[in-house]
Amino acid sequence: MLFKPTEIANIAMNIEKNGLAFYSALANRVKEGETKTLFTFLAKEEKEHYDTFEKLCSKLASYQVPDFDEEYDEYMQQLVDNNVFAGDCNAAELAEKVKTPLEAIEMALGFEKDSVIFFIQLKKVMPAVEQFAVEEMIEEENRHIKKLLLIKKDLTETREEFYITKGDWDSERQ
Repeated sequence: MLFKPTEIANIAMNIEKNGLAFYSALANRVKEGETKTLFTFLAKEEKEHYDTFEKLCSKLASYQVPDFDEEYDEYMQQLVDNNVFAGDCNAAELAEKVKTPLEAIEMALGFEKDSVIFFIQLKKVMPAVEQFAVEEMIEEENRHIKKLLLIKKDLTETREEFYITKGDWDSERQ
């Protein structure tokens, strides 16, 4: 196994810590309204998730997971390598680059989706008695995605605009 359960829990803690910094910075940048309320809420949730993973980490110190095949280990490494919040990043600086509420929502959606995928894999290496905590976080991340999608729907005028990011499509047509 490439990652020990405590290492994965530490990566999850880092994801949540960076998410907290990102959402806090966005909440400070947005003036008011539903988007500010959402980012403030998400920052609070990330802090709670961090605390949960911190508690799990100490419980996992002596847990030995079954060996997974090399392909699974490579998959986990790719998830970590491609999750912006898994590594060392300046999440507040990243939030400063956001120009519009829609762009912030889209970035947040990407981060939340990445977290769900990572947590689903984390659950596989957790002892059965601890899986409920990770499952609850997966459900919370899914609720975050739903809230973000609802606000994104309010911020977009057409179905095409909802599905195609302006930067993705407009730059290709020029």
